[in-house]
Amino acid sequence: MYATISQEQTDILKKLSKKNNILSYSRIILLLAAVYFLYLMMYEKNHLYGFISLGLIVVFIIVVNIYLKVQSKIAYHKTLKQINADEISFLEGNHQFNNGIEYQNPQHAFSYDLDLFGYNSIFQFTNRTGTFLGKDALAKSLQEIPTEASILKKQEAVRELSEKLTFRQHFQTLSSLAGTTEKEDLAIKNWTETISEKPKAFMQFFAVLIPVLLLISIAGSVFNWHLVFSKLTVFFFTLNLLLIGYFSQHILKEIGKSDRIANSLLQYSKMLQAFETEKFQSVYLNDFQSKLQSDQKTSYQIVTNLANCFEKLNTIANLFVFIALNGTFQYHFWVYKKLLKWKKNHQQDLWQFMEIIGEVEALNSFANFAYNNPEYHYPTIKSNQIKMEDLGHPLISKNKRVRNTIDFSQKRFVILTGSNMSGKSTFLRTVGINLVLSYAGAPIDAKQAVVYPLLLWVSLRLTDSLSDSESFFFAEVKRLKQIVTEAEKQPIFVLLDEILKGTNSDDKKTGTVGVIEKLHNLNVTGMIATHDLEVCNTTDHHLQTMENKCFEVEIINNELHFDYKLKNGICQNKNATFIMKKMEII
Repeated sequence: MYATISQEQTDILKKLSKKNNILSYSRIILLLAAVYFLYLMMYEKNHLYGFISLGLIVVFIIVVNIYLKVQSKIAYHKTLKQINADEISFLEGNHQFNNGIEYQNPQHAFSYDLDLFGYNSIFQFTNRTGTFLGKDALAKSLQEIPTEASILKKQEAVRELSEKLTFRQHFQTLSSLAGTTEKEDLAIKNWTETISEKPKAFMQFFAVLIPVLLLISIAGSVFNWHLVFSKLTVFFFTLNLLLIGYFSQHILKEIGKSDRIANSLLQYSKMLQAFETEKFQSVYLNDFQSKLQSDQKTSYQIVTNLANCFEKLNTIANLFVFIALNGTFQYHFWVYKKLLKWKKNHQQDLWQFMEIIGEVEALNSFANFAYNNPEYHYPTIKSNQIKMEDLGHPLISKNKRVRNTIDFSQKRFVILTGSNMSGKSTFLRTVGINLVLSYAGAPIDAKQAVVYPLLLWVSLRLTDSLSDSESFFFAEVKRLKQIVTEAEKQPIFVLLDEILKGTNSDDKKTGTVGVIEKLHNLNVTGMIATHDLEVCNTTDHHLQTMENKCFEVEIINNELHFDYKLKNGICQNKNATFIMKKMEII
């Protein structure tokens, strides 16, 4: 499908390119012709040439407007073509999307340990956002634990969007063209939170009086009422300019607050129009659409009106517009008044509209993920049950991916053993990442799955900190303290990998057993990976709620063989010494 759409865009762009070239040459010809007839009028004193020149200028303006619309279409279809080309390249393993590395947070309960952000992360794998708000919404979706009802609503929305390829790509194209940065989006938010200065009463009075007096003086000059009217016309025209010059400090201050806000708002308005005019069945998407209505106007109309206000205010820097329009009727004063009226009526709505766009972008990203992986399944949401059949890691190549089944519904805690490189850490991440995707409403790589939104805590990749004078061991103990504290408050799901690595073997074994017992007593669900086989004896005391699982390795023809299949029981084979001998270290 991506290849078909890409070819369609290529064909459209060829036609638009031809039209663009014709319009481009037409502009030059029309402008030169207009100048030529203007010259003839002045040289031959023939007013007919002047009318012809005026007509050509009108046609020139029309052609320029058509040319600009064609340019906009070319930009749109180029972007849509690139989106499909990127998807083809991505599926072939040759393209990387924005990885959201700025969202890495070592203090987060699970995102850092599960590598949700950064190179080759699940964020990079799913991200199809174009705006900062979209990227931020996607990052938040991957880091939150929603309610059961919220997950079900998101699943329904993602399912529906995954089937709306045309809408999704249209919305993605608009967001890519917007391409707003954090600075630009926050400029919109800051503007909605600031108070704009109201013009003084005398400005309002003179903004009405002086243009009226100017109109009267112009009429007097045209109809030759008196010679004084010509002088009054110049006087009132100049007075208009002086008054708007005095008031321009307020206008410039308002434009400064917006910081390129007009272009961003125009793009956002197109995205709002695309979303609010689409028909949806899912409750989640319909709820968003209902929030876009305000005072019988659509969000598209509201935001477009604001964008137009800012565009008009920005023309204050155009000397011709400033003199011609402000000298006549103080144009920018009335635009500023219109902006104040808009702010009074819709100040509270604007940021909500923007956030909805971000949420839709995030849902579109998960829908694209679902579309690219039609064999994935949406987990069933069921209280106090977590089990996954034939579970795979979504970031591992499909032809290399090994799937395993895990069930926490009967025995809620698993002690996982295995030799080096046997797949323990990868399996912990497989469970964690698929839980994260499940909570976000996305499908997962499992034959079937049942999940429940438990608070997730993970300890897989702690580091020491020289800047904080903190050892690896102390960092690990602090993390375990956080986990225990949370477990004392509410039910949680944990994934722990080889804890207490920074201490001696006896302390490590005793401490690990102590942690497992503590977590068990707090009714924690989850899994811990360890190399210490004696720790596995803990399950003998909790046969109804705890079990051992393992990954095995075989030595065949003097080579290590890993099948990465999860098995019941305790690991029987070791490979560290064999590997060191193989590499001639010992």
